[in-house]
Amino acid sequence: MLAAALVYALVFWLVGSRWPKVPLMLIFALAPFQNDISATFAMEPERPDQQASGGPHFSIAEIHLLLTLPLFFLRRRPVIFGPLFVPTCLYLGLGVVSSLAHWRPTSLVSLIQMGMYLVISVMIFTSFAKSADDFRPALIGLVAVGAVLATAVLVTRSGYVLNLHKNGVGGSLATTVIVCAELWFSARTRRERWIFGALMGLLVAGLFFSLSRGGWVGALSGVVLLLLLRREFTKLVRLSVFMVPLVAVCWALLPQQSKSYATGFDRENWNIRLRFMSLDYAKAQFESSPVLGVGVGLRKEYDATNLFMLTLAETGVLGLGAFLYLHVAVALMVWKARRFIARGDLLFTPLALGGALVLSKFIHGMVDHYWSRGALMIAWASAGMATHAYVIGRRRWLARRRAATAEDPPVLAGATPSAA
Repeated sequence: MLAAALVYALVFWLVGSRWPKVPLMLIFALAPFQNDISATFAMEPERPDQQASGGPHFSIAEIHLLLTLPLFFLRRRPVIFGPLFVPTCLYLGLGVVSSLAHWRPTSLVSLIQMGMYLVISVMIFTSFAKSADDFRPALIGLVAVGAVLATAVLVTRSGYVLNLHKNGVGGSLATTVIVCAELWFSARTRRERWIFGALMGLLVAGLFFSLSRGGWVGALSGVVLLLLLRREFTKLVRLSVFMVPLVAVCWALLPQQSKSYATGFDRENWNIRLRFMSLDYAKAQFESSPVLGVGVGLRKEYDATNLFMLTLAETGVLGLGAFLYLHVAVALMVWKARRFIARGDLLFTPLALGGALVLSKFIHGMVDHYWSRGALMIAWASAGMATHAYVIGRRRWLARRRAATAEDPPVLAGATPSAA
C-alpha cells in the first residue's frame, strides 16, 4: 500500500506540475466523498461506523489537498494575500489562544482541520490556478459527482448512500445545486443550458429525497445570492416554471413518514430534542468562559449542530466576532468586485460561487454540523476561487484606469487645453 501511495503521489505531482487544473479538480470534485481513507483509519468489529484510532483522519479530497501543497511551493506560485488574510489570522489566532488556555485532547486535530480549510484550501485555490479556466473542470467535476450521489439517493430512496450520512449527502448536494445553477446562468450555448438544466433537475430531486432540511435551506440561500449578484430575475421565472412542479412531484412521492419528518419541528421529536440539548450544553460551556471560550475541539465532544453557539462556546465573544468578521470580509470582497468584473467575464463565475457557497455553508451550519468534511472543503475552496477572481479582476481594472489616465491626462489648473 505504501509503494502504491508513493507511485500515486509521483504521478499526481507530474500531472499537476503540467496541468494545475487537475489537482484543483480532484480536490473540489471529490470533496463529497467524506469517507476516511487515511492510514490511521481502523474499524472496530462491533462499531463499523466509528473510527477506532486517534489522530487526524483524511478524506480523498483532503489527501489531494495535502499533495498539492508541496507542488504549490515547488512550482513557486506567488502567494496572493487577498482581503481574507487579516480576518483569517485573527480568527485562527484567537482559536489558538483559547485552546492554549483550555487545552483539550481534540484541540490539535480541530486546529489542523481549521488550518486545512481556512488557510491551505483558500491559498491553493487563490494562487495555484493560472486563470479562471483552471476552475471550470473542478466545477463540472463536482456536478458530475453530485449527479452520481443524486442518482444513488433516488434509486435507494434514502440519503444514506455510499457509507455517507444523509446530512453529509444533503450538504454536498446543496453545494452542487448552487454550482450547477451558476453554470446554467453562465452557459453560452443552448446545448449547455439544456445539459445543466437537466442536471439541475436531477440534483434538486436528489437533494429533496435526502431529507436534509439544512441542505434545502443552504441551497436556496446560495441560489438566491447568485440571482442577486447576477440580477438574472427573468431566468428565475424560467427556472421556477420547471423547478416548482418538480418539487411538487417529489413531495407527492415521499412516504408519509418522510413527510412527517421533514415538516416536524416539535420539540418532542427526537432530532429536534437532541438539538435543544446540544444548545443547552454549548450555552453552559460558553457561560463558564464567555470571553475566550473553552477551547477549540469542543465540537468533537458533543453533537455540535448550531454554528453560532458552538463558536461562542469554543472561542467566546471575541472568537465569534472574528468568525463573523471573516464571513463579512468574504461578502464585501464579492460585492465590491461586482464593479470591476462584468457578469460576462469568466472571472464572475468563481467570484459569485465564492459568496454563494460560503453563505450556503454558514446557513447550513446553523442547523447542522459545520466543521465536517465535504461541503466545508467546497465552500472555502470556492472562497479561494473568489479571492483569485477579486485580485486578478482588480489588477486588470487598475491597469485600465492607468492606461486611460495616460491617454487622457488631466488639464492643469490655469492652462488652456492646447497648452496641456
